[in-house]
Amino acid sequence: MTTTDYIRAVFLDVGETLLYARPTWADVISDVAGIHGASITSDALIAAERRIAPVIASRFRDGERHTTSLEKSQSHWTWRYSEMLGLCGVPERLIPSIAKACHTRFNDFDTWVLFEDARPLLDELDRRRRQDGLIVGVVSNWEEWLEPLLIHRDLARHFDFLVVSGVVQSEKPDEAIFDAALARAGLTRSQSNQAMHVGDSLTADVEGARALGIRTVLLDRDVRYPPERTSGTAVIRSLAELPRLIDEARG
Repeated sequence: MTTTDYIRAVFLDVGETLLYARPTWADVISDVAGIHGASITSDALIAAERRIAPVIASRFRDGERHTTSLEKSQSHWTWRYSEMLGLCGVPERLIPSIAKACHTRFNDFDTWVLFEDARPLLDELDRRRRQDGLIVGVVSNWEEWLEPLLIHRDLARHFDFLVVSGVVQSEKPDEAIFDAALARAGLTRSQSNQAMHVGDSLTADVEGARALGIRTVLLDRDVRYPPERTSGTAVIRSLAELPRLIDEARG
């Protein structure tokens, strides 16, 4: 293996990769709705989210980005919650207050918890940072409050740097956020295959990183993507599988 094949840096997504909304995002919305007088099942919310997914994808393809400022984030998410609530039959008079309350709940640090397989991975990556000089960073589409959240969850110490869309004003899959990560790792674009990016989104994580030549790993915990859509990228079901892929890449 040549030095250009050697993995020097690993970039990790955060939402739905390291952290998730407890117990699930749908349960959080269902709970908030119930507090405000509307009864919705988690299954109904999941079905509603699937119905609006093509609209979200279209807006995203057209260049809409929502994590680069708190204002854009609030506008996007309250719209998204409102659409789902309406599809679930929530009375129109209740939707604005519930949507606003959902946004507040998802901005609460205590809503977010670590996946069971994340801590062992971070501990293993820490060992590799100490012994092998591996560089480990975050590359995440999140508002500027991600760093305080990671500090609150005692996670920030595991990373050499954080590249957060709300701070760098660029959102995955756009090139600039990955360029920022490469620079923080001390790599140029010509050395991009010495970096590996891990995330749960085929569009934002895999397609975005691969466009710059960064190696990609798709974390597909719930088997969301059929094999024909994931050709050319490594797919794992758990973060426990990642060290093996790093070893294979490093030779």
